Amino acid sequence: MEYDLEQERVLQFLRQHRSKRAAIQLPSGLRPQLPRILENFGGGVVEPVVMAGSCYGSCDLADAEAKRLGCDVLLHYGHSDMGLSACLPTLYVEARMLVDPLQTVERALPKIDFKQVGLITTVQHVGYLKKVEELIRSRGFEPFVGNPGPRAKYPGQLLGCDFGCARSISHKVDGFLYIGTGDFHPLGAAIATGKRVLVVDPVAGSSKWISASLEKFLHKRKAAIASAAVGERFGVIASTKPGQARPDQSIELINAFKGTGRDACLFVVNEVRPEELGDFKLDAIVCTACPRISIDDAERFDIPVLTPFEARVMLGLEKLEPYKLDEFSRKF
Repeated sequence: MEYDLEQERVLQFLRQHRSKRAAIQLPSGLRPQLPRILENFGGGVVEPVVMAGSCYGSCDLADAEAKRLGCDVLLHYGHSDMGLSACLPTLYVEARMLVDPLQTVERALPKIDFKQVGLITTVQHVGYLKKVEELIRSRGFEPFVGNPGPRAKYPGQLLGCDFGCARSISHKVDGFLYIGTGDFHPLGAAIATGKRVLVVDPVAGSSKWISASLEKFLHKRKAAIASAAVGERFGVIASTKPGQARPDQSIELINAFKGTGRDACLFVVNEVRPEELGDFKLDAIVCTACPRISIDDAERFDIPVLTPFEARVMLGLEKLEPYKLDEFSRKF
């Protein structure tokens, strides 16, 4: 897969800050691109330091760790700037995919049986939204692109913790066309808006409605809540990552458990992993860190992993329907 790694912009940034030691932070999908990235360090003037820990999003900056290692700048790849303050000069290299989606979109249009269409995507494809908008308008559709939510940077951009752009135009559209790979983001848009979502994958050259995946998703979440409800010992997980920390919510959940006669303890971690948490012999955990952990990583755990909303449902404080996503509603 080809990505725009903005090599010239990176080089200018290193020169601008007279960098001697630069930290490089990469999500797992971009780590094979490291040899290309290191081409900017070929002269030996700047020493690269690869931060090999987690890189789940721009909420997960390794700036403090990089500073302790003597780095003077941070190169953060694969995500857009969401406004998190950093202790080092930080360059966000979004690594947009160089895959034109227009042909795949054109083939998918006969599947859409409504006129008002919302356009949504991730940062890797957001640069093509204007062309997609022009294409579908020329085919008789009325496209809409929503303003970015509190953590997103661009119109039409979804994050795993911010579906605001879809929600902002849901009253104007009959459904959405999502450009990208994977099911998580279009599932979130469908849940957040209650509207149909057609997924157009420009990498695979395919398209599908997300409805079947949505039914499967809701079934799994109901099962997780039911399984957790018979437990006795619960952990509420709070993150030390600055962009994922929600201490007030964590304390509120602890009090909610106590108020309903349940045993719960607060666990503070940097990484939410079964290897460490398994030692505490908990019956279920509630994750207030990255919202995707409860969804995408749940199968890694031997116990149910609930979102804060699901925990309140289990405690009888909210109703399951309509299902609510776990989103970050504020900037930093």
